[in-house]
Amino acid sequence: MSIPEKVNLTTGTGWGSGPCIGNTGSVPRLGIPNLCLQHGPNGVRFTDFVTHFPSALAAGATFNKGLIYLRGKAIGREHKKKGVHIALGPVVGPIGLKAAGGRNWESFGADPYLQGVCGAATVEGIQDEGVVAVARHLVGNEQEHFRQVGEWDENGWEHLETSISSNIGDRAMHELYLWPFANAVRAGVGGVMCAYNQVNGTYSCENSYLLNNLLKEELGFQGFVVSDWGAQHTGVYSSLAGLDMTMPGEVFDDWLTGKSNWGPLLTRAVYNGTLSQERLNDMVMRILAPFFAADTITLPSENDVPNFSSWTFHTYGQEYMYQHYGPIVQQNWHVEARSNFSDNTALNTAREAIVLLKNPGHNLPIAKVDGVRRIFIAGIGAGVDPRGFNCKDQRCVDGVLTSGWGSSALNNPFVITPYEAIAKKARDQGMLVDFSNDVWELDHVEELADYSDMSIVVVGASSGEGYIEVDNNFGDRKNLSLWHNGDQLIESIAEKCKKTVVVVNSVGPVNLEKWIENDNVVAVIYVPPLGQFVGQAIAEVLFGEVNPSGKLPFTIARKKQHYVPIIDELGDDRSPQDNFDRDIYLDYRFFDKHNIKPRYEFGYGLSYSSFSVCDLKIKEIKAPLEYLPYPEEYLPIYKTCEDDICDPEDALFPHDEFDPVPGYIYPYLYNENVRTLEDDSHFDYPHGYHPEQNSVPPLSGGGLGGNPELWQTLYEVDAEVKNDGKYRGAYVLQLYLELPSTILPSPPRILRGFEKVFLEPGETARVSFKLLHRDLSVWDTYSQQWIIQTGTYKVYLSSSSRKVELSGEIDIGC
Repeated sequence: MSIPEKVNLTTGTGWGSGPCIGNTGSVPRLGIPNLCLQHGPNGVRFTDFVTHFPSALAAGATFNKGLIYLRGKAIGREHKKKGVHIALGPVVGPIGLKAAGGRNWESFGADPYLQGVCGAATVEGIQDEGVVAVARHLVGNEQEHFRQVGEWDENGWEHLETSISSNIGDRAMHELYLWPFANAVRAGVGGVMCAYNQVNGTYSCENSYLLNNLLKEELGFQGFVVSDWGAQHTGVYSSLAGLDMTMPGEVFDDWLTGKSNWGPLLTRAVYNGTLSQERLNDMVMRILAPFFAADTITLPSENDVPNFSSWTFHTYGQEYMYQHYGPIVQQNWHVEARSNFSDNTALNTAREAIVLLKNPGHNLPIAKVDGVRRIFIAGIGAGVDPRGFNCKDQRCVDGVLTSGWGSSALNNPFVITPYEAIAKKARDQGMLVDFSNDVWELDHVEELADYSDMSIVVVGASSGEGYIEVDNNFGDRKNLSLWHNGDQLIESIAEKCKKTVVVVNSVGPVNLEKWIENDNVVAVIYVPPLGQFVGQAIAEVLFGEVNPSGKLPFTIARKKQHYVPIIDELGDDRSPQDNFDRDIYLDYRFFDKHNIKPRYEFGYGLSYSSFSVCDLKIKEIKAPLEYLPYPEEYLPIYKTCEDDICDPEDALFPHDEFDPVPGYIYPYLYNENVRTLEDDSHFDYPHGYHPEQNSVPPLSGGGLGGNPELWQTLYEVDAEVKNDGKYRGAYVLQLYLELPSTILPSPPRILRGFEKVFLEPGETARVSFKLLHRDLSVWDTYSQQWIIQTGTYKVYLSSSSRKVELSGEIDIGC
């Protein structure tokens, strides 16, 4: 390829300059079209005739690896049918450090092991359908406030000078935040997206230690690093630091101007000797490699292009709508991407994601309770927002919650509301049904509750991406309270109705303390964002057609001070610092370390049935090594053919061939006067950067996801699970380890396995786990390697992070 052709693949064409949310340049001479990058993790954004899948948080709550793979496969298939080449998902960061974090619902839960397994399964599902997956956001994007300079000019935030810096310790980086990305790399993910925030004082997308060292060297990542939209802050420096593709191409908040840190400036950098051709070649090979590395993915041809526009739902429109430029062309073909497979996968995910928190008197399922002839359904969350099911980026929150808001939200093809589904099932059983979505004037609500045999109150809370504000929630939630006067609504109804069932439909933990111990609140279920089938799944669980099997993918605390707070005040610090003081003690690990009793712990979830676990067996497969073996040396560097760049005239803008589109980013030089570096000139490389490629990987590297030894199975653990109840149901057996503290202290328990098994009443099944080398390892910051400590490893087979069913030990000697 020529220099402009290479640069064209690295640089987005600009906001709105193409059908997708992100579009690279093309290489017509080789038949390579503009590559289409599209959100996302819950379905295909900005188009029609697609499925709105349950959120990643819902997928994590299923604790069902096979179903999570199918969800990824269904999402990938719909992207493929829409002509998308690169899907911007899955999300494995944020990791859920902050309960009020705006985008927690986009990822799988507050545990690195859970995130890693779910993320890898999703990557495999998407890429098995011929679409490149992109894992995001690397790393430390745990809150939305202060993520971008200039995003808001309220609350004094206009004085922000740099994005917030997530300051993460070395051990926490490896054992928590980088952990799920290692799973994604091991699964062959094609792309990784760097984040808006800074990491330890340097912007993520120009952090050489993060991108070059941790991601590409330690984890052996072979694909491309793409910026979050507008997260690139420099030109040559970001390239040297490991960024391979910039999206959408422009400088942040300077959309439609054609101003780019790359594009023609990157071409000029190669010609003047600031950026080597080797590095540019590496960027382009990384972008193209995923299309050749996987058998299921092929490089798109000129005819393999998107059949939709992200910018309009009309069939026809101006070619470049935002620029008001170009002829009227067909923009949308309204291709049907949905299928029975998508519907079944989305609905089953929604069903299995629902968590039964409280049901002491067995008042659920409703169909099995005598005397319930009249029910009352209450709450804004049970019905439809006055603006409907779809508004821009799903910021309409005065109705049923299908997702949070922002770039991972998508249009609902339809929504089955809780009221609609619950009322139908009640009517089918001859019940009377009352409904009210009034949450402020409660006299009428109390009267209806007083008449009812059972009241079902649907409450919730939402959040989303930081560029959107809803009721003074700037992405992150301003508190952990229920929205829409939810606490008062529940208390008022429970005062009048002795059988009040609460449905909490939210993006994460909420404060339950005002009413959770009320005797008249006889049952509570937690429902993460479930997409289009939200009401149907809730109704099927309430009426017993589905036995709940979801598990909490986070901890619900009793007190707000037990959560990590959002930094929401700028104060005198115009470059806010977010010190991750909890280190490796994320979520339940913190509660366990300090012996704090939560309201509901990580991994908690009840069933309509009862289960027992017995006959624990532990078998050594391979003797553990205290230290990792040295990986093999890298293969010799393959010297690619380099273009003759002596004459910049070869890269001049070809004005005679076409008229430039306003705001469109091209790779061409606008004049041939390129000032080259003199022989004695000095270029200041970023601190710690060296242009020569290493010949030997670091001790922790050497393969996809890190040192190959890390992925070896050392032990197998298995046990027998029996359904002792009356209902068919699913049981999630969770494996936690307590590591010795011979060298380094560790949390009392860390999740290292989970399996979901479906059993008929009286049926038994054998459940097996594999413990890998990495599962028993800790990161030693002194020696910069993973080590296995000598001592006793306690194995807990549990139904939650706090309820142990069986325990055993593994002794590792010197």
